[in-house]
Amino acid sequence: MSKKQILKTTGKKEEFSVKKLQLSLERAGIDTRKAKKIANEIALEQGMDTTVKVHRTAYQKLKKKNAPTAARYNLKRALRALGPSGYPFEQFVARLLDARGYKTSTNRTLRGQCITHEIDVMAYKDERHFIFECKFHNHLGYKSDVQTVLYMKARFDDILAKWENTHEGRGGHLHKLWIVTNTQFTSQAVKYAKCAGIELMSWRHPRGRSLAELIDKTGLHPVTAITKLSKRQKDYILTHGLVLCREVEMKIDVLKHAGVHGHKLEQIVEEARAIVKLQNET
Repeated sequence: MSKKQILKTTGKKEEFSVKKLQLSLERAGIDTRKAKKIANEIALEQGMDTTVKVHRTAYQKLKKKNAPTAARYNLKRALRALGPSGYPFEQFVARLLDARGYKTSTNRTLRGQCITHEIDVMAYKDERHFIFECKFHNHLGYKSDVQTVLYMKARFDDILAKWENTHEGRGGHLHKLWIVTNTQFTSQAVKYAKCAGIELMSWRHPRGRSLAELIDKTGLHPVTAITKLSKRQKDYILTHGLVLCREVEMKIDVLKHAGVHGHKLEQIVEEARAIVKLQNET
């Protein structure tokens, strides 16, 4: 009997793994017994032939039982919901860095030796300046390729050449370029970046310093993870500076202007509070 095959978002097929699904559920904060039960239930369902369908089914099961846990499980897709412009993703990355002790600014314009450049995030720590370029993709199967890394490296080199000859440059060393994506990089992009001294951060790369792990370490969760918010409401609050679940109680007015009132407002505040609490406990 042949093993069940499942289509990934990248377009490749792999063998369906109950254990892999169980582990992803456990990472969301579900105990081993319940995670195993849900994973086995999904394995027996008909039509589970893509990772998208498997994830959607697991998410719906969790949503009925425990919305905060469902939100945590849905984190990767919650990051995708920070689009389509990509600017909220830049804001989210800046907040992650702030939580790690960096001083950040976004949407900066820096002069290079040849031309000026708009950069996503400027970060400062320990007398070092870092440039973080954010590559946001609406499709989870998309990978940032080596051309993207080459382009970013050329921009960084132009800024560095100017930086070293200015007063601002003498005030702190321009240390390194980071490129952050909510999806993945191609193997060629990773190979070139390693050779050129560029740091890459994607959903699961590098091990120990990936985007997923950084979110876990900081305990931050995008507001787009809240299950009771509509897409229209999410889009509105993102454009008005509400990016994190832990900011919800401080920015109630933004939710009200998005059309959230009464019992619905209470539910959303409670869910945001529960998501933050769940993060602190894991």
